[in-house]
Amino acid sequence: MIRILLVRHGETEWNKTYRMQGQSQVQLAETGRAQARAAGRYVRSQNPTQAYVSTLERTAQTFAEFGLDLTPETREDFAEQHLGEWEGMKTAHAKAEYVELYKAWKSGDGTPPGGETPEALVERLTAGFFHVVRAAAEAPATPSADEKYPLRTAVVVSHGTSIKALLEALGLIDRTRVISVTAGAISVIDVPLHGGPLSSSLPKGGQDDSESPEEATERIRSLTDEQIRAYAKLRMFNLSPEVLSSLA
Repeated sequence: MIRILLVRHGETEWNKTYRMQGQSQVQLAETGRAQARAAGRYVRSQNPTQAYVSTLERTAQTFAEFGLDLTPETREDFAEQHLGEWEGMKTAHAKAEYVELYKAWKSGDGTPPGGETPEALVERLTAGFFHVVRAAAEAPATPSADEKYPLRTAVVVSHGTSIKALLEALGLIDRTRVISVTAGAISVIDVPLHGGPLSSSLPKGGQDDSESPEEATERIRSLTDEQIRAYAKLRMFNLSPEVLSSLA
């Protein structure tokens, strides 16, 4: 099975002052670095062997705090939505000045003035996700803290709007019915190599036990976009680093 850890970057200075970031280059605040270190405890427990960050520096800064001996691949696919004229604007101002457009944008339908369309955002995010899943064919299976069998695991550090847009595009959430993704929070997608249900009461979760690692590798390489979309399952949504810190 393939496991993708989706992590939102830690808090930035603009997050702290309620400014909209989009694709602006903004540094992590010290609170964001602490959130990233807390998230790293969970990330390390999953033993990922592949890693990805967006082209925005705050994702690389977040990854650097995880304490992994990995060099992440930088991919433009996982950058935040470009917010056009809204970048740098106070969230309260955008909400008051563009009442209907802001509501539409929050639900995934509106385009900020001069910004990236929701359709373009979803197209690049899903392309990036499909790449990560198929690239897992080259990854060894490693132990997971919460499974009795090894998984092919990758970690992707991205952004709040992007993560919600991706999860919705995969049919895993309804964006209008979930809260915003917390800074430094982790969401987990499992992709079993079949369309059936997973069950903790069955060996390997009910996956095909007769398939060799070589056969699984070839199956992953040949997965279509439609199969990946159909097989993807939401294991966990928005595990905040504050929760992880309280358990340390």
